[in-house]
Amino acid sequence: MSQSIAAALGSARADVESFWQRRYTGGQLGWHKNDVNPHLIKNLDRLLPPPSSGDEDTSPAGISVFVPLCGKSVDLAHLADHPRVSTVVGIDIVKDAAEEFAAEHPSLGVREVVLGDVCTAGDERTGLVCDDAASVGDGGPTAQRDDITFLVGDLFHFLEMDPAARAEHTSLRSDAPDERPARDGLFDAVYDRASMIAVHPSLREKYASQIGDVLRPGGTMLLVTIDRRVTSSDEAKRDGPPFSIDEAEVQELYGGQGWVESVSLLEEVDDLTRDGSRERWAKKGVLQLYELVFVIKKKAQDLH
Repeated sequence: MSQSIAAALGSARADVESFWQRRYTGGQLGWHKNDVNPHLIKNLDRLLPPPSSGDEDTSPAGISVFVPLCGKSVDLAHLADHPRVSTVVGIDIVKDAAEEFAAEHPSLGVREVVLGDVCTAGDERTGLVCDDAASVGDGGPTAQRDDITFLVGDLFHFLEMDPAARAEHTSLRSDAPDERPARDGLFDAVYDRASMIAVHPSLREKYASQIGDVLRPGGTMLLVTIDRRVTSSDEAKRDGPPFSIDEAEVQELYGGQGWVESVSLLEEVDDLTRDGSRERWAKKGVLQLYELVFVIKKKAQDLH
């Protein structure tokens, strides 16, 4: 990669970080919900691999879940509390998201890992245990049981890592013998409630291709998008984030990926029935808005 291209990419990533940081510091968190997303509750059994036996127990390895562009979503805590989930890894470009999530969930062990940087040893205020990549999984003096690893950095930088590098960042420290982190840099499941709709449309093809790199063969992705179905103008249709992605585009984007076995629309829900939603979106020129929920299965044999 030439120095000029690298500099341009670095500048673009800095612009993205600055944009989301302004949203956080300005309290513009319209995407954040105080309750667990109902689509996750309803479809959790579709997201998680079925037990290896007929009961609620799964293999000793446990289940690993990756949540891209997670913000400070309470969905992270819901996943971490599931008895068959041993590893939850979220990523967001805004450090405040990690710190606020840890402060709002003091009962959980939240470890922050800053991608490509060195982090402080700990933070008594937020309850974070903070590491650089080199110290992850070394079983050092700060080893503890961790419920969630919160990566702070650029999503595409993480997706572009080779599996060994991803494993360094996502292997949780744990004294529990029955917990296997994502030591191979792969996850059993990916939960995308607000990631793809936050990514600029010009990067969708790249996202759809690379998200398969972190999913284990036979794994599952639960994807939630929004469809600005009727708008007062083309500009209102294209506006974002969150950006509009309808069923046809999801089918086209993921159906054409070599790693994908199937793409299924589970449901669509009128998003303007909630209190205040219709008036808020009408001001943005959106007259009909639907949430679409998909389950995407990866081929058991990775042909990515």
